[in-house]
Amino acid sequence: MSAHPELRHAFERFARVEAPDLDSPMYAELAAGVANDDELLALAALRRRGQPAPNMLFGAVQYLLLRGVEHPLAAHYPILSGPEPTPGPAFPAFRAFCHEHPDRVGELIAARRTQTQVVRRCTCLLPAFGLVHREAGAPLALIDVGASAGLNLNFDRYAYRYRRAGSEVLRWGSGGARVELEADLRGPGTMPAPPPLIPIASRDGIDLNPIGLSDPDELLWLRALIWPEHVERHAQLVDAAAQLKDSPIRLHRGDASRDLPHLLERVPADVALVVYSTIALYQVPRDGRRRITEALEARSRERPVWQVALEGVHPPSLTLTRYRGGSAETELLARASPHGWWIEW
Repeated sequence: MSAHPELRHAFERFARVEAPDLDSPMYAELAAGVANDDELLALAALRRRGQPAPNMLFGAVQYLLLRGVEHPLAAHYPILSGPEPTPGPAFPAFRAFCHEHPDRVGELIAARRTQTQVVRRCTCLLPAFGLVHREAGAPLALIDVGASAGLNLNFDRYAYRYRRAGSEVLRWGSGGARVELEADLRGPGTMPAPPPLIPIASRDGIDLNPIGLSDPDELLWLRALIWPEHVERHAQLVDAAAQLKDSPIRLHRGDASRDLPHLLERVPADVALVVYSTIALYQVPRDGRRRITEALEARSRERPVWQVALEGVHPPSLTLTRYRGGSAETELLARASPHGWWIEW
């Protein structure tokens, strides 16, 4: 029997489904190669419990390349080699890199987490937050569960452009915004236009290991988690990090399944309490997710609570759950790209 059958399956699925869905031929190739390489599977097996092995292995390698480790593999990464990467298969060079630097790759896999900060997911959050503001008629108090660096808490500081069939149908935000985001609208449904202004009363994020982007190494790790072909995401991440200096948010180190009630209790009564997450709850054990739900139900006995979630896979669902009087009602708003590229309302 081959070693690491569960990991082998994870890399096979990554090659067959996840990488093609997110337009990454290179990661599809690498994942297929790793799935048939026991030594690389053993390296990926060093990841922490609950961490996705493909993302950790690929992120560790790209981090070292971004740090300046010289290797022919760098020629396959557009962010390092330019818009025309070296043609031909990348896996032989990837395998050679891992064999030359097993200790450094392994240490990163064992120590780090996949705290991907995809700013473009704000294209999904914006219309959902607009709905909440219209319903509540009050400024929003935002709590981001699994906030990573908290960049999505500044969603209203960014500019947005939504397209349908190649034509622009909606703009939102300041024309002078440092960060500009786009999404395609699909399907027969009509996404409701957000109100021109969505006032924000407070911006709080909670994470087991919140990332402070004043540390260049932390920013580099987030960049390392970006998939090779997604060059524009590097610029969005760097620009959003720069925006954070002008629009600070509050990040709290803690376990949301245990510490969320304390944050909920601190929110004043005259604002709309909004808890949200974006592709983060899969890292929370089932009992932890249950405790989060119980905390929201308990708080809703005193005041309304709204929960916005972009969660699930292939494709994720954008949902709005309204908690009132200790009970919850969930509305499916849309299906969406996990990276915010498209929304089907």
